[in-house]
Amino acid sequence: MSAKRKLAMSGVAILVVLTLIAGATMAWFTDTEKVNAKFTAGVLDISINDSEGQVATELNFQNMRPMEKDTFVDEATAVLNGENPYEGEGYDPTPVYVQQFAISNDGTLPVNLKLSFEDATPDAEDMIPKLVPNGNGGIKNVGEWACNNELGKAYTAPDAEDENYYAAKNYEGTNTHFHVVLFQKVEDAWKVVAEDISLDTLKDENGYVLMNGDQELVLPAGATAEDNTYALGAYLDQDAGNEYQGKEYHVNFTVNAKQTDEGATFAK
Repeated sequence: MSAKRKLAMSGVAILVVLTLIAGATMAWFTDTEKVNAKFTAGVLDISINDSEGQVATELNFQNMRPMEKDTFVDEATAVLNGENPYEGEGYDPTPVYVQQFAISNDGTLPVNLKLSFEDATPDAEDMIPKLVPNGNGGIKNVGEWACNNELGKAYTAPDAEDENYYAAKNYEGTNTHFHVVLFQKVEDAWKVVAEDISLDTLKDENGYVLMNGDQELVLPAGATAEDNTYALGAYLDQDAGNEYQGKEYHVNFTVNAKQTDEGATFAK
């Protein structure tokens, strides 16, 4: 065997011995434990109840009339306190200018709230009185016609006082004489939290926003309806004229909830 071959084989033997020694010296005491892990997403869930504690399906307002803001607030507050300021005053039907609703947080996360409403399409069978000028500065009823949400729209009078004087085609845009007020019950007393808001000032690209979440309207998890009672009121100001007699306005009232974390957004 040549000297070179012997030298090469000796080198290989040395490397094998070093590898075995290194492997032996790298042994350490070790231990491993495993623990089961479960990740559960939080629940974001709110509900809306009416003044009777039932799930709210409708908030109906009726027999609205032009009035001053202070008169409206006084009457609405009296109703919310269980009084009837209309008893014996000759109203038929009894005016309903304010409706209570309560919000509870049935989930596990605190939520930030947004209150808004948007135009709704009246049912095809939803008819309203067909009122026309009577020639003496007043109106007369000559039948019925379909509702087209005229109470929520601005009115432009046509030239001729004919039977189409208060027709749907003369209503467009937003009624600046329609005002909304939001009340909240705090320590058994009602207070105004958003007042004297006309439709045109509420309107944005997503409808009409009463509270947009910037007001820190936060409900903690488990917050009950008893602790979060509100009331929505509406009235016509004293500049609303005969063009709004008998008209209706249909909307969808919406309460949105989002996480309170920075960057969270409301669903569209």
